[in-house]
Amino acid sequence: MARYFYTDKGKTLGPVSPNQILTLILKDILSLDSLIMDTRSPHWIKIRDIPELMRFLYESDIQISDWAEELALSGSSDKSIPLFFHIPTPKLITLSIVTLGWYEIYWLYMNWRFLHYFRKNSTAKAFWLDLINPLAIIRIFQQIGNDSELNRQKEERDFTFSGIIWILSLLTVFIFASGIINYLTLIPFWISTLVSFAALTLSIFCIVPVQNHINATNNYLNKKLSTHTFGHYGTIILGILSWIYVLILWIPALL
Repeated sequence: MARYFYTDKGKTLGPVSPNQILTLILKDILSLDSLIMDTRSPHWIKIRDIPELMRFLYESDIQISDWAEELALSGSSDKSIPLFFHIPTPKLITLSIVTLGWYEIYWLYMNWRFLHYFRKNSTAKAFWLDLINPLAIIRIFQQIGNDSELNRQKEERDFTFSGIIWILSLLTVFIFASGIINYLTLIPFWISTLVSFAALTLSIFCIVPVQNHINATNNYLNKKLSTHTFGHYGTIILGILSWIYVLILWIPALL
């Protein structure tokens, strides 16, 4: 039932339903601290202070959480938290190769997470919505290059082209390494092998300048390295399994 009013850019809009409130949160138009007004009440109240609405949000299929709680759970102070995903570039390259590119998805997620929690104070955790949207992925690259904190000691960088090529390269890796192309066409497996490695190399070249840009400021500010999460280890396991699959697929075909 549409009964909530909200404000956006100084305008009062609505009424909207709880489901529409959820959509607005996912679009970063609203957060749990946004003020809304129930048609049954003349008062503006924070979303987090409306029990029935919070119950609906937490029971939805989309995970909603409090960015402030996320910060507290990280066990770090504001000053020690790195700007974006802080990892040594050689380690990032190694993990990307070891995981056949899957670690780069985790790399993207960690930078997306930083943007949402520490730049936008977002309360929505729906990375998969941005992952399937090429424009949203490119915006992550752009926001890293344009971030005011990262660029305090240097000029802004435009990583738009890097984002575009990265998407195309990683898609090429997954498509050719999976063997789909070989089953649909007469292309031999040795060509898939070369294309996969070339595309993986290109995808790494796309993220290395971005990571160097991030690390330069993190090191200057003496920020600690990002802590390892479950996704770090999960991606490594997924990558090893992917390599096993690829070797089982490629070796007999090449011999």
